[in-house]
Amino acid sequence: MFYYLIAAMFPLLFWGVYEIGKDKQQNIEKYKKWMVFFGILPMFLMFVLRYKTIGADTPGYVRFFQTTIRDIPFSKLFVTELMREEIGYRIYVKLISYLTSNYTIYFLINAIVIFGTLYRFAFKFTENPFIFFFLFITLGTYQFIETGLRQSLAMVICIWALSFAQKRKPIKFILTVILAYFFHKSAVIFLMVYPLTAIKKRETMIFFYVLFTGILVVGFSAFQSLFNELLGYEYSVEETGNGLIFMALVSIVFIYSLLVNRKDTDEASGNRFLIHMAFLTALFWVLRLISRTAERISYYFIPGLYLYFSQTAKYNDDKIAIALRWLIIIVCFALFIYRNVGVGYLFFWARG
Repeated sequence: MFYYLIAAMFPLLFWGVYEIGKDKQQNIEKYKKWMVFFGILPMFLMFVLRYKTIGADTPGYVRFFQTTIRDIPFSKLFVTELMREEIGYRIYVKLISYLTSNYTIYFLINAIVIFGTLYRFAFKFTENPFIFFFLFITLGTYQFIETGLRQSLAMVICIWALSFAQKRKPIKFILTVILAYFFHKSAVIFLMVYPLTAIKKRETMIFFYVLFTGILVVGFSAFQSLFNELLGYEYSVEETGNGLIFMALVSIVFIYSLLVNRKDTDEASGNRFLIHMAFLTALFWVLRLISRTAERISYYFIPGLYLYFSQTAKYNDDKIAIALRWLIIIVCFALFIYRNVGVGYLFFWARG
């Protein structure tokens, strides 16, 4: 747990360093980029330097990289019967296998793709990347990318699509999501982000998502098989229960962000998709109480919630809002500690 704790504390630590030193800097943007870089460095290194059993599905991904993909000629990568992995991921791994057979270097390449995208994403869409990365690890998304590599790669490709959503370029948005689909079928769910951005008014959004959530909750047994078939999951409808605390925290983060960010003009906002991603995160975590399928879907949208909450840091004229923001941060950190008590970590050299 110690290493995870360090990784969770660093974004806040370097946020403090940044605030203390920013007034003395001539190039404040470059200074911020370095502070964020150091803030996420432990997270990055943990991903790269871990032993091949850290992450429930990691041994399978390492085996696929070191053994399976090497035994198959490039021409046969397109034979779907040989492997269950999507064709984009097969080609991606095959190309890396030409460079190295070392799984640590493989992790390094994946880390550059994933964290490089998140780093750019955070700077492009929020003024406070420190809070974004703090939530990224404390609310469990980092732990997901440790194990769900194919979907994680699909997620970061979808993040690149957001620039096209912002610029209202639907063809490029769709093509980018299709590319993500070839890494993990579930990426197709991200297509809903673009048409939803046509909803501009906050009151209309609330009405729509409450109605949509109600429909999905009432009829989820019918939607479950559709989601599984369309997205490539194999979960069943179940009373999971254990997602209640996390759903409550997600709801609090979302409602707080919605209230504090109300000064933004939705009609004029080029980042309207962030509000929709936050709404979708809350929606799918309500459905998470019924099925784990919804949890996997929510990972595509939850970075938008992190950014939406991060944007509240620019409103420092309300002491109550500031106090509530720090209370939420403390609760997130406390939940992170609670969920990671006893969680072990091994570096690659620990097992030779």
